[in-house]
Amino acid sequence: MSTLLSDLRTAWFSHGRSPRHLGFWALATYRMGRQALDIKHPMLRRAASAAYGVCAFVVDVNSGVELNREARIGADFHLVHGWNIKVHPDCVIGSRVSIMHDVTLGTNMERPGAPSIDDDVFIGAGARVLGGVHIGRGAHIAANSLVINDVPAGATAIGVPARVMLYTGRPPAERRHNDRRRRSAATIGDDQRHGDRRRPRS
Repeated sequence: MSTLLSDLRTAWFSHGRSPRHLGFWALATYRMGRQALDIKHPMLRRAASAAYGVCAFVVDVNSGVELNREARIGADFHLVHGWNIKVHPDCVIGSRVSIMHDVTLGTNMERPGAPSIDDDVFIGAGARVLGGVHIGRGAHIAANSLVINDVPAGATAIGVPARVMLYTGRPPAERRHNDRRRRSAATIGDDQRHGDRRRPRS
């Protein structure tokens, strides 16, 4: 019970402490369902599971969010916009994962299994991640992308079907410094060549 209360408190704060945030209610229902699976007494487990079923139905009708309690979802999960999100029961999701609205994490007839998503992943609105693909830690899935292949850690997947961009963001300081040195050397070389052309012959 203490774990459930801690999870609910984390979900409450991560979803803006607003009772109007549908993502909070969807995640709270999921956490309650997971807790019900761990109850040892058969009658209490059935009662808790029945309560979970009612709550899950209400959440689905009002928000279109389906977080099956069989899915394994890590800590600090964030439904940025809690609307029309489908998570397959076999999905494995790490900690600090953020998902926008209208996202499906499901199966693909051509590739069995469900997605496995590492920590610190962001999934944009309208994205579809299908089949037994692995999304590496810190990866980004761009909005409206269709992901049917693995995405390495720290990469960005974009497009339909998604292509992987292995490098995103600003380069490290050392690389930026070396780039500036190369550009400076190239500029000096160009100036010297132009100077040789302009220098009159003796």
